[in-house]
Amino acid sequence: LSSRGRTMLLSLLHIGLAAPCRTRPPTMQASGLEAERNKATARRGVMERSFLQPGTALVALEQKRAANPIGFGAKAAAAQVKKKKKTRTKGSRARPLSALATELKASGVVRIDGALSPALVEELREFVDAERVQATADVKAGRCDQKARFADLVLLDKRCDLLLPLHGPPIAALQELLGEGSVLGPLLQEVVGEAGVLQELACLTSEPGSAQQPLHPDTPWTPIPSAYTAFIALQDVDVEMGPTLYLPGTQTKEAHTSFFGGDLSLGNAGVSGVRRPPIPEEFLRSREVKLGLLKAGDLALYNQQTLHCGSANESRDKVRRQFYISMKNPLAQSKLCASLRPAFRNKLTLGAMKDELAALNGRRTRVDEGGGRGLFGKLDEVDALEVRDTEGAVQIRFGDEGSQLGSEYEII
Repeated sequence: LSSRGRTMLLSLLHIGLAAPCRTRPPTMQASGLEAERNKATARRGVMERSFLQPGTALVALEQKRAANPIGFGAKAAAAQVKKKKKTRTKGSRARPLSALATELKASGVVRIDGALSPALVEELREFVDAERVQATADVKAGRCDQKARFADLVLLDKRCDLLLPLHGPPIAALQELLGEGSVLGPLLQEVVGEAGVLQELACLTSEPGSAQQPLHPDTPWTPIPSAYTAFIALQDVDVEMGPTLYLPGTQTKEAHTSFFGGDLSLGNAGVSGVRRPPIPEEFLRSREVKLGLLKAGDLALYNQQTLHCGSANESRDKVRRQFYISMKNPLAQSKLCASLRPAFRNKLTLGAMKDELAALNGRRTRVDEGGGRGLFGKLDEVDALEVRDTEGAVQIRFGDEGSQLGSEYEII
């Protein structure tokens, strides 16, 4: 575009002054104003992409972790949560970070291959598709609030952010991701500690025709990163399918200041960051671009302060699904979005999840000494109370596992 053309386009974009990653829950039919805002947001995404380098695939590093790792985020978190003063003796040194944690601290994003097994990927993909159909039906029939089953998302058309339950394949996925022998589990322990809190458990789906998102950080810059998200591919991802695009090294104060046109405070205006014209062309042109061209079961873990976006899905018939989990640093002061069913919010720490996975020992359900269904099962029971029939009675659904709640539960 010519200089004049860019100026005119930026004027049109003024309707979308704020373009956060997440927006308010969508209605079945978007209002005219919201539709215009979405168009402006999509145009901004396309223009930003035109200034960026084509990009190369994000590649995996081999992790060499120390025993009982405590890293740059976890150390501070553990000290705060336990409320113990620690003194360093003369000549003592901090425990070294693993190779992955070091790379994550430097670039803001890392890749881990083979995080989920092929069989589980296929099962989880089928589960997600079926769960989406069921959740859509529940919301449409008034059996469940939309916010209890779907997360808010910018440029929703041909995208879906489905909140997942704590039973079936999601439990098996947590076992492979965080349980004994995993790579992600120890890495998360390094960066958020065992007191880190589960912030998101969902699946993001991008269908053919979904638009290019504008760049954004999920959280504003703070000295201690607020949260980390792991995107796990549920199928091979190629360029046509619109892989997630990352700008490594943009999780810093300096990068955020440049991105927000010299005014870092603009990044604090919303939980996802607000971007106002003009677009920082020179900054975008100078940045390295990495694409999440993952194979099924691979994952990308990123600091939520890292600039990223979903690319346009330009394929004819390929749906891109990515299962994801996020862990919040207990020291985080930013207000964070929670793509998590309400019953699970602020209920699961990394340490508690690892303990429960160890108790499950490869199973997906268990019965404890008191006859309960364990931590995940109890929370899933609470979540089931969100589902009602049209007369107000609770409908309990746990797939093949059943429930110990009886039909006497009624909505008063």
